[in-house]
Amino acid sequence: MKKIKYLILSGFAALALASCNDLTLPPKGIVDGSAMFGNEAGVQTYLAGIYMYLPIEDFNYNTTDGYYIPLSSYGNGGSWNTWQSPKWYLSNVTGEAVGWQTDMSAGKGFGYWPYNKIRDINTMIQSLPDYKANYKEETYNSLLGEAHFLRAFYYFGMAKRYGGVPIIAAVQDPTAPADSLKVYRNTEYDTYMFIHDDLQFAMSNMSATSDAGRANKYVAAALMSRAMLYAASIAKYGSYTTSSPEAAAQKGYVGIPADKATYFFTEAYNACAFFDGSKYTLVGENAADKQQNYVDLFLTKNDEDIFIKQYSTTAQRNLELFHSYDSESSPLPDFAAGIGGSQWYPSLEAVEWFQKLPIENADGTPRRFDSRADLLQGLEPRLLANVYFSGMTLRGKTFDIRRGLYKTFTGTQADAQFGATNAPINSTANRLITSSQYATIPAGWGVTGNIIGAHGTWSTWKAENNPMTGLFPRKYIDYHKTVSQAAIEQSAQPWKVFRFAEIMLNRAEAAYELGKKQEAYDLIARIRKRAGATIWTPGTGVSKYTVNGQTVDGDLQFIRDERARELLFENHRWWDLRRWRVADKIFNLYKPTGLMPYLVTGENKYIFIREYNVNNNTYTFPVQYYYEPIPGGEINKNNNLIQNPIY
Repeated sequence: MKKIKYLILSGFAALALASCNDLTLPPKGIVDGSAMFGNEAGVQTYLAGIYMYLPIEDFNYNTTDGYYIPLSSYGNGGSWNTWQSPKWYLSNVTGEAVGWQTDMSAGKGFGYWPYNKIRDINTMIQSLPDYKANYKEETYNSLLGEAHFLRAFYYFGMAKRYGGVPIIAAVQDPTAPADSLKVYRNTEYDTYMFIHDDLQFAMSNMSATSDAGRANKYVAAALMSRAMLYAASIAKYGSYTTSSPEAAAQKGYVGIPADKATYFFTEAYNACAFFDGSKYTLVGENAADKQQNYVDLFLTKNDEDIFIKQYSTTAQRNLELFHSYDSESSPLPDFAAGIGGSQWYPSLEAVEWFQKLPIENADGTPRRFDSRADLLQGLEPRLLANVYFSGMTLRGKTFDIRRGLYKTFTGTQADAQFGATNAPINSTANRLITSSQYATIPAGWGVTGNIIGAHGTWSTWKAENNPMTGLFPRKYIDYHKTVSQAAIEQSAQPWKVFRFAEIMLNRAEAAYELGKKQEAYDLIARIRKRAGATIWTPGTGVSKYTVNGQTVDGDLQFIRDERARELLFENHRWWDLRRWRVADKIFNLYKPTGLMPYLVTGENKYIFIREYNVNNNTYTFPVQYYYEPIPGGEINKNNNLIQNPIY
């Protein structure tokens, strides 16, 4: 293999977004290899560009274009306005939320194939030993371990999409015969074992501490727990190795043998146990105000953070190291400034993962409320920290969300038929809704003002600022900002890539799958206590359903559901539903609903009606979406790559 003596650095290799404190380092041009790998500062600069491209589904990630990489000619990103991303958020295709541009085509992927960055990492792994004498042993080992962690991160970004991919563990010689560079795919099992071995090396060699935004051995352990849990689930609940006659399945490129499930669950469990005795903890288990504790958890750096992605609004503007989460998650002009406005909205289904809302009486009639805010009494603090309901406040203003008016409502919740216009109770003589955000109530309704209030839902769904479900997201919203500060490209709260609550959830799931049920129950109990949730009494043992011949009982399902509650809007659920192989069952003509407040003018009372979200979309998950297609352009360049089943 030829030694690479000189490296041409792009502007990204000089950025220290994730691995340095200085976010605006200038480009270094052409640099001798010893300057890069012969000292820690050079390695730190080299790694900056690799951190920049890590496959992290953050504030700027969307289902159509993928990872936003500023100033990039790299295949996925850099070409769209980041403030539009919430319209295509991953949460919008998982039942968690609704965005007005999103559909299930997210399952097709966007052609993620980061072998250019893997080559950069292999270059470091290959070159660093030449300069070992320049380092203290612990520093050298930690840097080499960091490179292995980064390589595993990139490979996991591909493995969870495609299954088995070509494993390239050394720098390829570009002058070698072309056919020797056309690498075959490795099996999905071998790909996960490669990820495992890289992470095991990282855990054994990296330091225990690091600067914020840079990895250490616990970050490697966190990725190990996530990746191995994914592999274990595929082995237990996938069926590609036995049911598909297609070549990719028969060769093991998709599917992991079922007899490997216990091994991978054990490795996931052990990676979680690696945290025993560490500084990382569940923050605020005994907090007096559990709702505020949970809100602040996502706006502060704390001992639950294992790995975060950092941003800046003060770095030079063309680096675009910011995001627009605050401005694009809350409505203009009362809660945000600039252009656009809110673009994505929690579903009622996601809200009721936490608890069934008390909006219906025992006889099926809608419960009456003097004020919309009265609904909030008794709701789980964690739910209220995740979702803004009508009557809650932000930046000195109160959310005033209404779908419309009823003159009378004498029937049951079912009579509203999810908001159908042809339902008798929804006749235009009895129900008033609008297609205009600012339409006022006409004469004859007994009240005045806007039909939908200041922040309500109107019928023309394809418009920003329109809460299509009657709800707004709260998690990650920085309430410290003024309205003028909550503008596009002015947000910099970090994205929590790994936090300790996920480790506890990973451990609980792996423990249950390994028969350590009481340990799983205890972990879930701690998470629910911190959330202010009701006490869970496990032990039902009742079968819920089977997948690939494997039983999922009520207790395991509750553990899975706790992931949905605790990790809401954190871009885990898409991958969880895929690895459990239940997405095609859940999303079969699925139509999300919203919580629509109405004023009944004849009673001067509020009711809440369960209605379909106003875009009225349905979602169906085709089974081929359990794997994304290998990018066609890569197959055209390498005819040894076999496409995934059904594609």
